[in-house]
Amino acid sequence: MGWLFMSRGGMSPFATPKAYLDNQCTYPPDLDKGRETGLRVLKSTVRSGAYYAACQSYDAEGPKETFAIICLVKWNPGARSGENFGYKDSAPLRR
Repeated sequence: MGWLFMSRGGMSPFATPKAYLDNQCTYPPDLDKGRETGLRVLKSTVRSGAYYAACQSYDAEGPKETFAIICLVKWNPGARSGENFGYKDSAPLRR
């Protein structure tokens, strides 16, 4: 997977990479859209150029799986190109 870069406007209304990615990893079940499960962030942090989140899927019956999401993060508020924020997700690791 490649990097996705965006301007502050693309991140709007979120001011930080953590806030933006927390939002991207949070959504409710929506049966009208055919989505039976939702996702929530239990805890997250951005450290040393990476976003780490403990996430949990859930449905009407309660919690399902708990797993980690890790993304590499580039944050340059003064970028001349205007692309201040970039992230790259990692491939799933299953055992």
